[in-house]
Amino acid sequence: MVEPPGQGGSSRTAGRADSGFVGRWPDAAGGKPRRTLGWGHYPAWVGVLTVLAAALLGAAFTVATHRDPGRALGIFVVAGTVAAGTGVRTRSTYAIIPVPALAYALAAVLAGFIHDHAIDTSRTALTLSGVQWIANGFIAMAAATILAAVLVIARWLLSVHYARASQ
Repeated sequence: MVEPPGQGGSSRTAGRADSGFVGRWPDAAGGKPRRTLGWGHYPAWVGVLTVLAAALLGAAFTVATHRDPGRALGIFVVAGTVAAGTGVRTRSTYAIIPVPALAYALAAVLAGFIHDHAIDTSRTALTLSGVQWIANGFIAMAAATILAAVLVIARWLLSVHYARASQ
């Protein structure tokens, strides 16, 4: 039987009116409450998928505009990195650091290969074109990676500051 908040329960929560239900919602069966996730509290894999999704959206935009991979794809990757770096848990943000460069490289080769059908005549042409597509976004990859590292450090410093302030 589920007891209403503030009645019964463990000795730890028996005297409080909220009984641990702040930020929680009961599940569909009315049983044990489940914790809801808010911005800044997602697991690391959600951040990784956010950057990959942004890179794929950038690749789709690049293909749709009939351009070589470069500035537009870089903007999407940087935006995805910011969203991922602020959306995941503070202790999980370090997992985002290597993702922007890898996501850009993958999306650039994919978008470039779709955009330039004439290069599939030889492996040498494909390799040289792939290197050029990735090189077009070097500044964006570096900026997104540095931005991810800055977000990690800033969020960690803020969490330490708030932890000390609350003591």
